[in-house]
Amino acid sequence: MKTIDVVAALIEREGKLLLARRDASSDQAGLWEFPGGKVEAGESQPAALIRELREEMNITAQIAGFVATSELHQPARLIRLHGWRVSSFTGTISLQCHSEVCWVAPQEVRSFELAPADVPLIDAYLRAL
Repeated sequence: MKTIDVVAALIEREGKLLLARRDASSDQAGLWEFPGGKVEAGESQPAALIRELREEMNITAQIAGFVATSELHQPARLIRLHGWRVSSFTGTISLQCHSEVCWVAPQEVRSFELAPADVPLIDAYLRAL
């Protein structure tokens, strides 16, 4: 079974977290997620997250620390999603892979229809508060 490592950003601003909605052309279209993407060979998770956020949202992130890893078992692959806190960023969010974003109080994130691998990340984040 193939294993794919993916990183996700729990971006914090004024006590809220950024959620992004997957666009119609993506896998799990319409679901909300913490933005991020695949870790490339030889790349650290923080470096991958900084690169992905630059590519997907046109922002430069300041990584604050590791949150948790969740695993999603699919028929032909295992996806390991590694969540990282982002304490600040520069630039103006410009969407490339998402249809919309919103800022949400951490306690309200579970009220959104989240991509399954993101659920354990918000749970770990809330436990750490």
